[in-house]
Amino acid sequence: MVSDAVAETLARCWLEGWNGEDVDTIMLPFAAEVVFSSPFVSRVTGDPARTEIDGREALAAYVSDALARSPGIRYTLDATYTGSDAVVLVYSCRRPDGRTKRGADFMRVDPDGQVVEWRCHYGQYPSS
Repeated sequence: MVSDAVAETLARCWLEGWNGEDVDTIMLPFAAEVVFSSPFVSRVTGDPARTEIDGREALAAYVSDALARSPGIRYTLDATYTGSDAVVLVYSCRRPDGRTKRGADFMRVDPDGQVVEWRCHYGQYPSS
């Protein structure tokens, strides 16, 4: 089971990093060999077949770009779930125009508590 300390660190780095627009804080718990998957990867890369980013450095560049493309978005962490080797963060994302979107991020961790896999999932309905 993922320890409370690891889950709290992931949640804190994720929430403080995104709301503070701080790439270094977001990336703190990620392993060098992390694999990231999101429906937005293809939009950013321009390759409709691409859904993954490999490696910490490439992920940091993606996160930096995401922050630059979406200034003023604020996140609320709604729930944190732990499993045998993963943490799921469920959140609400409020855009500057007032719209809110929900999502869930799955983060699998290695025995040292470093994230080796990060998969983003976004709610489709309802959306306000």
